[in-house]
Amino acid sequence: MENLFSQGLPLALFGIGVVFIFLCLLILATRAMSALAARFAPAAGTAPAETSPSHLPPAQMAAIIAAITLHRARRGAAA
Repeated sequence: MENLFSQGLPLALFGIGVVFIFLCLLILATRAMSALAARFAPAAGTAPAETSPSHLPPAQMAAIIAAITLHRARRGAAA
């Protein structure tokens, strides 16, 4: 039994070490990607150039608004 334990302990420590190193590398990679995204991504406060869907016909826009209003009314009555 002593021989089995003396063989298993280094194997367990090696496995724990490998997992620890992998997790450290994963943290470093995540931080690096976050820094790159913060550097090259547009600022969070900037809005797209066109925020209103003005390319839709007025009748289609009215139908969408009516459908959303009806959905919210039904959902509010059921809750």
